[in-house]
Amino acid sequence: MAEGVRIPVPPGAELVQPYPVRLPQFEGPLDLLLHLIRKNEVDLRDIPVAEICRQYHDYLVLMTELDLEVAAEFLYVEALLVSIKSQMVLPRPTTPEGVPVEDPRDALVRRLLEYRKYKVAAESLHEVDVERLGLWARPSVKPEAAPGEEEAEEEAELSEVSLFDLLTMFRGVLERYRSAHPPALAIAHQTFSIREKMDEMLGRVREGGGPTPLSDVFRSLSGRAEAIAVFLALLELLRLRIVRALQAEEFGEIYLERTEEEVSLTDFKEAYR
Repeated sequence: MAEGVRIPVPPGAELVQPYPVRLPQFEGPLDLLLHLIRKNEVDLRDIPVAEICRQYHDYLVLMTELDLEVAAEFLYVEALLVSIKSQMVLPRPTTPEGVPVEDPRDALVRRLLEYRKYKVAAESLHEVDVERLGLWARPSVKPEAAPGEEEAEEEAELSEVSLFDLLTMFRGVLERYRSAHPPALAIAHQTFSIREKMDEMLGRVREGGGPTPLSDVFRSLSGRAEAIAVFLALLELLRLRIVRALQAEEFGEIYLERTEEEVSLTDFKEAYR
C-alpha cells in the first residue's frame, strides 16, 4: 500500500484521519490474470485477450482509485496484453515455408502455466511445513443456513480469499450502488473515519459469533465514499490479522471471521490519528 493514503471521493464527502494502509505484496499481475481466467471460466490455452485485457485494466483503475500501490510489473503485463491484442487483429504472418508463426498468446500461456505449477508446489510445501511443525488453524464455523434453506449434506470447508477476490466483491458493490442510485443533483457533506469503520466492522463480527457475510456489511451504506472507507477498514483489519476473509466456494459469498487473537483496536489508535 502507498504511504499516506489519499482517497478520491465525490465532492461534499471526505474521509478523515488519512493513514497508511499496507498489505503484504504477495499477489502480482500473474495472480490477477489467473483470477480473471478462472472468473471467466475460459481455457487457459485459449484466452479471450480483448475481454481479459479490458477486465485487467478495470482492476488496475480500481486499485489506483483505492490508492493501492500498483507496481511496475502490473503495468508491464497490461502493456503485454495490449500488444498481444493488437497482434490478434492482424493477419497471422507465415514463415518462408508457409507455416503460420506462433500464436501471440503462446508465450504468455507458457508463462502462466509455469507460474501456476510453481504456485501449486509452493502451497504444497507450505502445507507440509504446517503439518511438520504441528501448526493447525482453528477450524472455521459453518455459516448458519437461512430460514427454510436445507442444510448441505456435507459441511462446506471455508478457505481464505485473495486480494483480487475482495476487489471482485467490491466492484460488484459499486456497480450495484451505481445502478440503484442515480447521481444526485446536490451532494451533502459527508465525513467518514476509517478507524471508526474498523470498530464497527469488528463489533459486527464479534456480535455474530460465527462467520459474518461480507455482503451484510456493505448492505446499508450511504454511498461510494462510505463504501471505500469500509473497504479500506476491511483491508486494515485483515492486515492486522484481527479478522480473516473466507469463502466456501470460488467467487461465492465471502465471510468474515475473528482470528485467534483478541485484539483491541485501542492498541492501534495512535497509528490512525
